[in-house]
Amino acid sequence: MHVRVARRFERAEGLVKDGPHMTRPTPQTKRLPRTIAARLAAACLALGLAGAGCGTAADRIEAFKTGRSQTHATADLKRGMNFGDAMEAPNEGEWGWSLSAADFKVVHEAGFDHVRVPMRISSHASATPPYAIDRPFLRRMDWAIDQALSNDLAIIVDLHHYIPMMKAPKAHADRLVGLWRQIATRYRGMPRAVVYEVLNEPTDKLTAEVWNPILARAVAAIRAIDPDRLIIVEGAHWASAKDLRDTLAVPPGDPNLIASFHMYAPMYFTHQGFSWMEPRYQTRGVTFPGPPATPVTPEADADAFPESHDWFARYNSEPVETNPGGPAAIIEQMEMAKAFADRTGLRIYLGEFGAGINGDVASRARWIRTARSEAEKRGFGWGYWDFCRNFAAYAELGFTGRWIPEIKAALVD
Repeated sequence: MHVRVARRFERAEGLVKDGPHMTRPTPQTKRLPRTIAARLAAACLALGLAGAGCGTAADRIEAFKTGRSQTHATADLKRGMNFGDAMEAPNEGEWGWSLSAADFKVVHEAGFDHVRVPMRISSHASATPPYAIDRPFLRRMDWAIDQALSNDLAIIVDLHHYIPMMKAPKAHADRLVGLWRQIATRYRGMPRAVVYEVLNEPTDKLTAEVWNPILARAVAAIRAIDPDRLIIVEGAHWASAKDLRDTLAVPPGDPNLIASFHMYAPMYFTHQGFSWMEPRYQTRGVTFPGPPATPVTPEADADAFPESHDWFARYNSEPVETNPGGPAAIIEQMEMAKAFADRTGLRIYLGEFGAGINGDVASRARWIRTARSEAEKRGFGWGYWDFCRNFAAYAELGFTGRWIPEIKAALVD
């Protein structure tokens, strides 16, 4: 997810009321009675099964490798959902929720074909060679992959929030490569529906000039272990479409690479009012598309910043065809990505796009439907950001939840 200062700590306004977080039971807290669990385990062993609740997640991973467990998931990656703010937190649950088996099930039943699971793997691994990933976190990765495949969903293992890599990329390049060697080794032989994403949103000191050779090293390390695994790569500056078009260098001759970009244009609409954004994004009441029925007065900080001052002036006055708060802003980003596809022949994946919950739901739905249709028009698969947090498509209500009808319709109808 595109961030500037801090990570998302906002509650889903209107979806979850203020007050103590109500955390749902994680898979580790749900225990079968001991006698039932023992009988189930015995039955699994007798039948030679390692799926449908039999054995550990590691057992089921092995079953997928050997073909004893099957999935109908494919690597098409047409319509996906991002499970943001769970495994990418410093520790899962610290940002207000943890993944549950029900999350995968509800996404599959809604008509999506894959999930993208951001994982803060770098915070759960040794700082020294061989950079061993902690066993509990590996087991949690196994669990997530098993849940996806068991629900006939492809899964993108997204190495997310490697903040030290952004600040000192050359010092962390060997570690990034080492992490991917371990992941590639652990999941070699898994169905093609398990997809890797090398690094989310390179930024800061990880410029294109620094990132491109490190990316090539990471891809080569994976290829030495798993020659045909689908790998998602993205450019610098927060995985921008512009850097995808202009600066991303991909290893040549690899048909199993997918190029990704993230798109939140215009951010004065999609990111309005979030406290972790810069002051110029604090103006609320921005609708989509512009111009608004009643002009929006920008907050003082926004009005004082030349770029946002000009944006709001145009947003309040220009016709929808040229308005910076209209479809043209989305189309511009899509065309940059298409230019890369036309030049390289690589498949394109819109890895993140979303409209924040501080916008009105009708505007959010219009923006989402426009972005989705423009992506699909160009043959791009996509993953919506996000499931149930600050850009929610699904409203978490204590231990239950429901799809937000307008948002779900914009995504899958």
